[in-house]
Amino acid sequence: MRSLLTILLLSISLCSNAQHRCGTSIYTEQLSAKYEDYSKARSKVNKETEDWIKKNYHDQIKTIIKIPVVVHVVWNTNTENISDAQIFSQIDILNKDYRRQNIDTINTPNVWKNIAADCEIEFCLANTDPNGNTTTGINRVQTNVSSFSMNGDPVMSSSSGGADPWDQDSYLNIWVCDLGSGLLGYASPPSSWPNPNDGVVIGYRYFGNTGTAQPPYHKGRTATHEIGHWLNLEHVWGAWGSCGNDQVSDTPIQETENYSCPSFPSTSICSGQSNTPNGDMFMNYMDYTNDACMNLFTEGQKSRMIAAINQYRPNLLSHSLCQGGVSAINKDITSSKKIVKIIDVLGRETQEKKNIPIFYIYENGNVERKIIID
Repeated sequence: MRSLLTILLLSISLCSNAQHRCGTSIYTEQLSAKYEDYSKARSKVNKETEDWIKKNYHDQIKTIIKIPVVVHVVWNTNTENISDAQIFSQIDILNKDYRRQNIDTINTPNVWKNIAADCEIEFCLANTDPNGNTTTGINRVQTNVSSFSMNGDPVMSSSSGGADPWDQDSYLNIWVCDLGSGLLGYASPPSSWPNPNDGVVIGYRYFGNTGTAQPPYHKGRTATHEIGHWLNLEHVWGAWGSCGNDQVSDTPIQETENYSCPSFPSTSICSGQSNTPNGDMFMNYMDYTNDACMNLFTEGQKSRMIAAINQYRPNLLSHSLCQGGVSAINKDITSSKKIVKIIDVLGRETQEKKNIPIFYIYENGNVERKIIID
């Protein structure tokens, strides 16, 4: 009996820790309990996604999808009323992370570099609101609510002290607020059901990389992670339970979430079961590690996100709500990129050397690791 009680308490503790990083799994369960039609629609998503990828993904015309964003800053104290600069920093981070132009690509283990994806998704603050008026894409709302929770979605409605969403078929709504219960953020995964609470919520301490952003979640990866959920990615260890399935074939099976920043390789019981000697992909944006430890999405995750946009968020494929809309990819970009700097493993500027790793930093933000063999 004592043994059973110990296991139960441990399970509760692990579940509690998971909530402190991301509330999406629990939030999805809440939505399913509240809306029967959402539950039914979500139960079909994985099969619909798998079928779409098989039929359509490899025939897609290569384009960069630009997602128009509105950031609702719901603030009670002046500190919570984050600056425009902090919001701009988050948009910049999202663009670099989803285009694999983040400087920390150099930290991706070699065994996974060939599946680390440029997701060909970009984000831009909307310059046109739902009424056709010019906007900055930033909506500031003062509230008398000191802290928001997931229960009842209060931050998503002006009637409960929050901010009403803009058309959720056409915009990515991000609410930034004081988020309680130790949560960093949460999101609503997509389905064919029109969700009145669709969007992403991020705590103001974990948004962008300046201003109120607090370590170890101060590099904007909470939004990268939560938008991954909004685009139908699950946690790398699966929806629930140990050694679960995240519906992506090129992410290793993982026992549970990782925290802090493990050393590579970080193996678990699942590594032996699934013949994955390289261990957990703890640097994946869909794990729970520190912001500084995260650096990639995989090609499999990319295909799932592109499928989500095409199936459940098709208005994002063509619009005029922010600068750029949808643009074709320049296939010759790699042949014309310019080297800005060469550094060694300690980040010191250097010249080309033989038989030691050196890193080329390019004008477009890409980084390549090379060893020139004598």
